[in-house]
Amino acid sequence: MPSYKDEKTGLWFCKFNYRDYKGNIKQKKKSGFEKRKEAQAWERDFLLASQGQPNMAFSDFLEIYKKDCYPQMRLRSQQTKNNRHKKLIKYFSDIPLDEITPLDIKMWQNSLINEDLASSYIKILQNELSAILNHAVRFYNLSENPVKKAGKVKIPDEISEPMRFWTFEEFKEVYQYIDDIKAKTAINLLYWTGIRKGELLALKWSCIDLDNKTLRIESSLQRIKGENIITPTKTYDTRVLSLPDTTIKILRDYKDMVYNPRDNDLVFDWEKRFIENGIKEGVNKANEEIKEYNKTHDPKKALIERIHVHGLRHSHASYLINHNVNIVLISKRLGHKKTSITLDTYSHFFPLADDEMLDIMNKDTKLLL
Repeated sequence: MPSYKDEKTGLWFCKFNYRDYKGNIKQKKKSGFEKRKEAQAWERDFLLASQGQPNMAFSDFLEIYKKDCYPQMRLRSQQTKNNRHKKLIKYFSDIPLDEITPLDIKMWQNSLINEDLASSYIKILQNELSAILNHAVRFYNLSENPVKKAGKVKIPDEISEPMRFWTFEEFKEVYQYIDDIKAKTAINLLYWTGIRKGELLALKWSCIDLDNKTLRIESSLQRIKGENIITPTKTYDTRVLSLPDTTIKILRDYKDMVYNPRDNDLVFDWEKRFIENGIKEGVNKANEEIKEYNKTHDPKKALIERIHVHGLRHSHASYLINHNVNIVLISKRLGHKKTSITLDTYSHFFPLADDEMLDIMNKDTKLLL
């Protein structure tokens, strides 16, 4: 990086050619440096920043964002972001970064509302857009992030979809009708541990201590482009969970059924939708029995709603909360990085705690009468 001294002023300057983000060769000059090293440092910083400029099109900057950030992301995260980017490019593709205004963000929000997208999904897309523009602010001289001024999306009269989970009674009803032992074992583990599906599918037999009744969670399986990819857990932490006796029993039965498993073998070999199919089988058979019961009994029993696999994790959290288990222990068991995440996610699962609090206050306030 050659630098030059202005003989008239005695100050240093740098003068160099560079290629902008469109591939055009341009010349840049900057003067007024007291030391040669300062001129060289300025040139170096400029060349790094010139890869992306505030006036470049959004779609062009997106490629720079990927180049900068994707090497530090899991493949699953990259895949998820790519899917979200399709929605962003559809609207912002050719708009220069520094011409995206808070009003543009509002108009974009409205366009997504007109597509009948839920506010929760729009929020996810907006967070993705904000992350990209924050990157431009931090590293590529964009003056501000317009998403922050635009604010969150608001859909009038929208009713949030309730979190779907099973009570213990519902779980018992469904569980007894699941015939496939592989699905039955997996569903039992998910309900009584609250682990994530990816953590379940990454389990090796060496992670299960049947004698001490514990389960070690140390990795997660992601299914990407038809291949199994084993990664660390979501929080990169390992945790050990205690298991109830019934779970140990079905694990022993299942292990006996598997042909001579080795310690490094996966407990559940990959099979598409085997857990979902087990849930479907159990719910359908349970509801058939409930319908027959309702023909001759009053009051009628409610049918059991089918839940997603992740709903078994919610079911475990609900079970623990309604049995007054300490929230810190619940958070650790679920593998949340912070207890606040557990509270934010499951605060609506505390109706019993509300009742107990009110009983205490009513009891004490009687002393004031």
